[in-house]
Amino acid sequence: AYAFLLDVRDELRRSSGRATDALVRQEQRPVAAALGLADDDALLRQVSLAGRRLAFVADETWRRVDASLVRRPRARYRRVRREPLAEGLVRQGDEVVLARDARPAADPGLVLRGAAAAARADLLLSPYTLKVLAVHAPPLPEPWPPEVRWSFLRLLASGRSAVSVLEQLDQEGLLSRMLPEWDRVRSLPQRHPWHRFTVDRHLVEAAAAASELTRDVDRPDLLLVGALLHDIGKGWPGDHTEVGVVVVGEMAARMGFSQPDVDTLVAMVRHHLLLPDVATRRDLDDPLTVDRVVEAIGGDGALLQLLHGLAQADGAATSTSAWSPWKAHLVAALVARVAARLGSAPLPEPVLEPTAPQVSTTAPAIPGRTEPVTVGVEDVLDGQQITIGAPDRPGLFSLCAGVLALNQLDVRAARVSVADGHGTLVFAVRPRFGRAPVPEILADGVRAALEGTLPLAERLRQREHDYSQDRAPGRPPRISWFDAEATGVTGLVEVRASDRAGLLHRLTAALADAGLDVSSATVETLGADAVDAFYVSDPAGTPIDPAQRERAERALVAAARGDTADR
Repeated sequence: AYAFLLDVRDELRRSSGRATDALVRQEQRPVAAALGLADDDALLRQVSLAGRRLAFVADETWRRVDASLVRRPRARYRRVRREPLAEGLVRQGDEVVLARDARPAADPGLVLRGAAAAARADLLLSPYTLKVLAVHAPPLPEPWPPEVRWSFLRLLASGRSAVSVLEQLDQEGLLSRMLPEWDRVRSLPQRHPWHRFTVDRHLVEAAAAASELTRDVDRPDLLLVGALLHDIGKGWPGDHTEVGVVVVGEMAARMGFSQPDVDTLVAMVRHHLLLPDVATRRDLDDPLTVDRVVEAIGGDGALLQLLHGLAQADGAATSTSAWSPWKAHLVAALVARVAARLGSAPLPEPVLEPTAPQVSTTAPAIPGRTEPVTVGVEDVLDGQQITIGAPDRPGLFSLCAGVLALNQLDVRAARVSVADGHGTLVFAVRPRFGRAPVPEILADGVRAALEGTLPLAERLRQREHDYSQDRAPGRPPRISWFDAEATGVTGLVEVRASDRAGLLHRLTAALADAGLDVSSATVETLGADAVDAFYVSDPAGTPIDPAQRERAERALVAAARGDTADR
């Protein structure tokens, strides 16, 4: 492992012409080619495997050194106390070793029983015990006997202490011997910027996170196994979910789960992204959104519980960016609505509700309008909820979104209602630089935008110029319509585009120019990309025709690219 990492460093410095140790993305392909590897992913995988091996050996060595240093000199000659932990296993000092009467070659369940005992006691298996088990442990019977499956579940249920024990099994090849599919994901890199870990470590971290949620579900055993295997399909070509349902079905049957339990685990893998995707990209107060989830899970309340736990564990094992308090709130709100539809919970309050205005400005100079602009700000979760009241007019949503963007506020969701010529807009926002929104400044900005004295387009272009991270790459945006999720005359359009300053303002302005009203929106940022979904309708109350849809698509593409003149 050490020699391989030196080879990587040599080739990195040769190809880059610099004395650098940072294997950045643009340097990976030439280094992989120089070392005879298939591609840059193969290089990253080998680097990870080598680094893990060195870290494992170093940690084990220093752990034993530290244990030796804390003993008194005369203690070296004393008999070490041995405490029974499980059949064939004892605690000796700070590690788990084989009992004198253990028979590794005749006891298929000893490996998992020892791993579970070590994790439950927050200990590690001794290196010698690992070597003995690696040499002598027989293959597991298929399907697994109940006591073997029970030991496996006890290991996963140990939470954080199981992570180190699973790494021990992995380093000695014992984990892949029990789960042959594990070799496919060992140190497999993940390119998404949200992911902190390789695929295998992500799965172990997800299982550890799931162990803290087992009291929230009726089947904690299925939650633990589902969390450990939900991304196992990433080890094969193709869509990891479609591949994963086949692989997990085979693995669960081999583990000895009953057919109904196998079907539940398969459903967990098939729908492990359902709740986060729907919660962050659809209007949770739209009945069709809830209907979609109920139909997907077949009205199974127990599966809903498991998917909620899996979503939480998956997000926690990914990163704080992937599982923010706001996203957790949205997923919980969706689960509450689905549970209410299934009749197992009361109907929850709307996700976004107008707050009382905190400040009013003088009425804008708009003929026939005498209402002032009102702004209310309320702290929610890790951000704020802003309610803006103003005289209704075409493009009001876009103007307000532009004002929020100028005040460094990232919008995550929004809802619009209009009554008697007055618009009420509710935004869930998060300050980009931690500064709380000031109602007076927002109210003045909206008033100026309504009067036409605030040059939103110019100000947003200047901000994009000032902040290089807001400049969008040249990748084309993607526009999708979801007719099955539309309600009556309301259409649902989703825009995937490179994130940039004032993108929400530009997109909603484009929809207004195409003659469409926005009633609600959800906004999600995935690395450098934004995924914005809008519920739109024709002000005349008629269904959106193909010509309007085509105009809207052209306008959205131009707005996402920054090709159009903004309001």
